[in-house]
Order: sequence, then structure tokens, then C-alpha cells
Amino acid sequence: MIKSLIILFLFIFMSCTDQLVEKTSPLDGIYYILDGWKKFEDGEHDRAHDLFSTVLLNNNTQYFGDAYVGLAWNSIYKANSIQGLSNLNSREYQRSISNEYFSLAAEYVGNNNCPSSECSILCQNLLAGQAYNSSYQALESSRKFYDYGLDSTYWYMMVDHSDSTMIYSQQLLGQEMNECNIEYVFDHDTLINHNTIRILRAQTEVRLGNFNNAELELLEVQDLDCDLNIQTVVECLNSLE
Repeated sequence: MIKSLIILFLFIFMSCTDQLVEKTSPLDGIYYILDGWKKFEDGEHDRAHDLFSTVLLNNNTQYFGDAYVGLAWNSIYKANSIQGLSNLNSREYQRSISNEYFSLAAEYVGNNNCPSSECSILCQNLLAGQAYNSSYQALESSRKFYDYGLDSTYWYMMVDHSDSTMIYSQQLLGQEMNECNIEYVFDHDTLINHNTIRILRAQTEVRLGNFNNAELELLEVQDLDCDLNIQTVVECLNSLE
């Protein structure tokens, strides 16, 4: 009888131990991705960074593309949240690292396969993020061109980044067979959408001196809050800022 009770006790103990091990094992990568976006939406950028980064500790690379896209967008928003001249270096670091994250994400998602294959939300968010990041880099290069004595190096950098902005946004919104989503809306911040990307494209065209193309982009914006019949393209864009 005692022997039977001991065996029964050991069986129950081992069963409980197995349950405890199962409950304390690492979560699947998708849970960290979902939780990371939740923290991103709540403005908890440091915590979001930690959650997205946790995915990269796993040997399973299935969610690495999701993690790098999350890290990239999170760095952009963190940079925007850091104000003041004293934080300039921190902002520039976040902007720089976001570009690296997008490049790493592209390796796992596959930029060349994005528009031509099933265009997932992940692919759309990657293209939109790359468009925004390239536009920022173009703007910075333009600023440095004028600040540093019209150094042509910065001008060529501006042109390259502007071209990238147009390519990424065209892949996302383009009206060709390989378009991704002409009515794109960033699912983690609806203020980023096809309309704001059209405005981004118009700003890029103006920077390149293509004013007619810029006007065509603005005409694609739904509920445009300016009147191109009485305003120039530049006046319209300035009023939208």
C-alpha cells in the first residue's frame, strides 16, 4: 500500500513538473512581435525594442523579418520622440540604425519578391518604412548640401535617396501589375497611409525639380486640404506641414 502511494506521488510530481516546464518555456516569436507592436502603439519604445529584439535570440528565423521591421519603425518613432539640440546625436543614431534594420528586414522578407508575390502586411510595412526613411535621408542630404558650401557629394546623395523614395513608394502604391496596396494604411498608426505617402512623393518630386509630377501626385491625395487652382505646388505642400 505504501509502495503504491509512493509511486502515485512520484507520478503526480513528475506530471506537475512537466506542466511547469511547459509553461515556463520561451514563447513563440509571434507573441513577442504582437506584444512589441502593442508597446510601440503605446509609445513605450524601449520596451518595444526589447520585445522585437528577443525574437532574434531564437534559432528559428521565421519571424526575423517581422522583428527587424518592428525595430526599424520603432527607431523612427523613438527618434521623433527625442527633442532638443542636446539629443541630436541620439536622434541621428536612431535614424541610422532604423536604416540598418530595414536593410536586414529586406534580406528576410525579400524586396524583390514583395510586390510580385502575395503582398503581405509585413511587405507593405517594409516598403512604406523604406520610403519614409529614404525621404528623411534625402532631406538631410539636401540640408547638408546648402549648409556645407554646396558640396556636390551631398547633392548626389540627395538624388540617390530621392530615387529610392520613389522606387519603394511606387512598389507599394504603383498602379502596375506588381503593386502592393494602392490604399495602404499603416496598421500601427493610421496617420501613415497612402495619402501621406503621395504627399511624400510630391515633396520628393519638388526636391528634384519635377513640379508637374509633384502636382500629379497631389491630385491623387484624397480630400487634399489645399486648392491647386489658386495655389502653387510648393504653397500647397507648405500649407500641409
